[in-house]
Amino acid sequence: MKDMCSTTRRAICSASVLMFAGCGAKPPADLRAVQSELAPTGTLRAAINFGNPILATRGKNGESIGVSVDLAREVAKRLDVPLDLVQFNSAGNVVEALKAGKVDLAFVAIDPVRGADMDYTAPYVIIEGAYLVRKNSPLQRNEEVDRAGTRVVVGRGSAYDLFLTRELKSATLVRAPTCSLPRTWKWPPG
Repeated sequence: MKDMCSTTRRAICSASVLMFAGCGAKPPADLRAVQSELAPTGTLRAAINFGNPILATRGKNGESIGVSVDLAREVAKRLDVPLDLVQFNSAGNVVEALKAGKVDLAFVAIDPVRGADMDYTAPYVIIEGAYLVRKNSPLQRNEEVDRAGTRVVVGRGSAYDLFLTRELKSATLVRAPTCSLPRTWKWPPG
């Protein structure tokens, strides 16, 4: 397992070089090795998660659009392999597919639980999580949330679920099913 992880890390580093090299840069001499590591089927199978509309959503005609889609297209282009966008409605399902070898590339939150079975590149986006409470809630600061009698609703299997499961000691987590937003939802709004 250790050898496989170091090989994967090298491939991810090589992919990073491919991704962020200048447009006029020549591909590395070991492009075939990187292709073999990141797209073992000859096609880059990229997981696209519609559960987070900041990262990906469906366009007017149902096509996949968003930063994750753009990044996947660029990786496939620089690897010089075809791209298959594999669609999911939750990060949990993306992680399961990645672990099962059904996809080659995924865009998920960095988490120590998930990280036990996969490697990460540097983050490409930072998303800040927050609690949402009623206007008249007695909870006004993050430090006030973790107390007996407080219920916190979170999307089952999301990065927020993983984080709160580790961090909250007294509050009760209520795990809700995750789903994608309707096609008519647009970001940014307005």
